[in-house]
Amino acid sequence: MFYGQSDLLSGNDALLMLETIEQCLLASDENAFQDTIFPAMRKLFHFEFASAILGIRCVPQQSWVCKGFVGVNLTPEFNDCFVRLPWLDDVVIREHFANSQLQYWSCANQIQMLLGTGERRHNASIGPCGALAMDFGIRSGYTCGVVPARPGGLTSMISFSSGMGEILDPRVREILHHLAPHLHQALVRYPPQQDRPPAPMSLSLREREVLNWLKVGKSSWDISVLLGISERTVNFHVANLLRKLGALNRPQAVAIAVSNGLVPLD
Repeated sequence: MFYGQSDLLSGNDALLMLETIEQCLLASDENAFQDTIFPAMRKLFHFEFASAILGIRCVPQQSWVCKGFVGVNLTPEFNDCFVRLPWLDDVVIREHFANSQLQYWSCANQIQMLLGTGERRHNASIGPCGALAMDFGIRSGYTCGVVPARPGGLTSMISFSSGMGEILDPRVREILHHLAPHLHQALVRYPPQQDRPPAPMSLSLREREVLNWLKVGKSSWDISVLLGISERTVNFHVANLLRKLGALNRPQAVAIAVSNGLVPLD
């Protein structure tokens, strides 16, 4: 079961999410998004178009350097126009960079909803990206991704959209909350070699013990009792694991470790 799994998600949803995570872990190039990852996600919720963008935000210049773009069912004309737009002039993209919140948006109705807080906004303008989307028949969708705390780190922005009007599905918030870190990691695997993160480091015996207990859903306090160490020490080991594995949270650390053979699946 996923940590904090919502009642909105069924057991079948959880299995399909695990299938998507597996495809993310197996991804080795951009074709994985088109061939395996996005098709797996289509089993979870409806979308017609998808895009996955990787780049670096240059804070002093308030600009964006695109390092990779994958589009699904988007025309070459759309892709060419989109990567040239002033993205930070768009309200949805600005919010993504500022707070890294899951968002629902509707160009047709000029609505933007922050799914983390439930805040609903009516925007006076749909912005340059919204205008382009409307031109190509895209009406509404969801945006997620990872904005690293470290300046200059690789940032992802992943969107799922359709030509329908307002199609807000409360399940999608839970699905993307769990999958966004894995989609981000799949995306960072295929840039040029110099942009790739280093391979996972070897783990100490204690780190492997902590990881094995994380794998079965134990909390820091549980692990401290089981291993006879302080909760603070457990959290220290967890922080080291996240850093070494390049993970954003505990479930992702377990998934990365299993996929790299650092801990057994069973």
